[in-house]
Amino acid sequence: MVESEQADPIFIHGILPRSGTNFLWDLLLLHPDCAPARDPVREDLFLDHSHHLTAFVEEVRAAWDPRWGNFAPDIPERLYAALGEGLVSFLRSDQGRRLVTKSPSVRHLGRFFSLYPRARLLVLIRDGRSVVQSSMDTFGWDFDRACRAWAEAADEIRRFQQAETARSDRWRLVRYEDLVDDAEGQLRPILDFLALDPTRYDFEAARNLPVRGSSAFGRHGSGVHWEPVAKDATFTPKERWRAWPTGQLERFDWLAGDQLRSLGYSASPPHSAVTRSVKHTLLDWRWSTARGARLAVYRSRVRMGTASRPLRRRLGLVREA
Repeated sequence: MVESEQADPIFIHGILPRSGTNFLWDLLLLHPDCAPARDPVREDLFLDHSHHLTAFVEEVRAAWDPRWGNFAPDIPERLYAALGEGLVSFLRSDQGRRLVTKSPSVRHLGRFFSLYPRARLLVLIRDGRSVVQSSMDTFGWDFDRACRAWAEAADEIRRFQQAETARSDRWRLVRYEDLVDDAEGQLRPILDFLALDPTRYDFEAARNLPVRGSSAFGRHGSGVHWEPVAKDATFTPKERWRAWPTGQLERFDWLAGDQLRSLGYSASPPHSAVTRSVKHTLLDWRWSTARGARLAVYRSRVRMGTASRPLRRRLGLVREA
């Protein structure tokens, strides 16, 4: 591995929580040339909160006096990259190995290469139906909220794909299901893309990698845990939505079916019956009304000074201002 490749950090961005970012992260860290971020940072979440950096660059650039001289047009671009270098420096735990960091979010993915022009990016996707079921099991999300969140994230990925075709040598889309089915077959091209020597990789360890953080397999009591659990025949992460009743399948297709198909997953064809359209339009109205009520509760608590992040999470408003 040449020095320039060694310096390039590796970012994993999953479509949503429960999409397998820990699995892909654990797989890459089996390579001796890879190292995790500094303890105890397990998810950097930098892009998720990058609006602060965008505001910083814009405000600083606007404050510079034009009487100082002519500023090159790429000054904001260079400032973004310098901020990104600082963030990577903060995360790096081992100067001799490649940094591998992850986030279970694709929010603001379009800003990635502004901050990290030298990085390699793996965008991890997973069947939205599996993510929805796992999010309900793990976080207690309601069905509509989980479907809408996955569809929004899929739209973000599609916009990124269309905007970053010229940088296709710097990022790659990875399907969680393909990794589960054939870890070695999927990892070899990924290692090549990341300029990591496959002869130094332990594929046997990858095949036997234990499961961590599953919403269904190896759970202790009622909560998800992160202790490694050896896989067996009961580990079926692709099958958890198969028992959905017809109503749930129809609802998911209404809310996220287009996005599911756009990412290459098979799904039932969209429903065109007028009665079904009316039904789901009414369900949309009911969900939006309930969400508006929750938001009103939160805003009233803000005015009283009693709002908190746990309250936002209970109300399903984690991303609200």
